[in-house]
Amino acid sequence: MNLKRVPLKSKKMLNGAKDQSCVNCGARDGTVVAAHYQGIRAGEFGKGTGKKPDDLFIADLCQGCHRAFDSYEGSSYENRQYRRIDNSEQFLTNIMRTILRRIDQGIIEVK
Repeated sequence: MNLKRVPLKSKKMLNGAKDQSCVNCGARDGTVVAAHYQGIRAGEFGKGTGKKPDDLFIADLCQGCHRAFDSYEGSSYENRQYRRIDNSEQFLTNIMRTILRRIDQGIIEVK
């Protein structure tokens, strides 16, 4: 279900990754960035040709985890489709962890 809406772009959301630990492995190695979702449903969240998903759909990932998610290395499944689904599910879990972190940081306010 694609809803027509204005894309969410937020420097505050992206900059919230600065000096944080990786929500996937816990590393605090200076390489953590706000990585945009690249899973099987990315098109529903704003991804398109030359476009990243909205800035709400990010996970604070270190360089190693970011690379693993981008290349589907994080899954133990041999079947390619299962690997893609597992990778997408893991990434979505990390997005939820990051959203909770942004709430704790005061970047996202819930009223």
